[in-house]
Amino acid sequence: IISSALDIYSDESTVDNVEGSIIKVQTDNPKVQAILENLFSSILNLEFNLWSWIRNLVKYGDFFLKLEILDKYGIVNVKPLSAYEVTRLEDHDPSDPRLVQFEVEDALQQSAPPEMLENYEVAHFRLLSDSNFLPYGKSQLEGARKVWKQLTLMEDAMLIHRIMRAPEKRVFKLDIGNIPPNEVENFMQQIINKM
Repeated sequence: IISSALDIYSDESTVDNVEGSIIKVQTDNPKVQAILENLFSSILNLEFNLWSWIRNLVKYGDFFLKLEILDKYGIVNVKPLSAYEVTRLEDHDPSDPRLVQFEVEDALQQSAPPEMLENYEVAHFRLLSDSNFLPYGKSQLEGARKVWKQLTLMEDAMLIHRIMRAPEKRVFKLDIGNIPPNEVENFMQQIINKM
């Protein structure tokens, strides 16, 4: 259900316009239009990438893109970064309180020191619906976390209850009120054979 909800968010956010494209650049400057259309279609490849980027943004509340920038050319490539590996550093330098940097740890190479990226090297998309989550965004799934946790706890409790009661189901009480004492063993053997 949750996976379908994330898919719907991405589907609705990437609906084509009447011209069949997700994004349209409108400007009076043809040079700016050509540069932006090249960025969106050739470099970022939004028609293909935007769906999965939005899905990750909605899932985690944050999405990080590492921008590969060359002098005189600008952005030449982008690489998505895992939300688990990136730390946004704000207000960490007393000499420059407005400095924003990103610390990227490679999960595969834990012995390597984290990579420090400047603010202009990372595109940080975030859902700023709740200030309690700053400097990160709030996932759309956040509201379901408590209910999901309750469900898993109830499932665990039910399993434990069934395991505890299992031995009781193997104990049978037989009423032998009117049977003579010498025939009790015979009667019990008949019941065992039937079962």
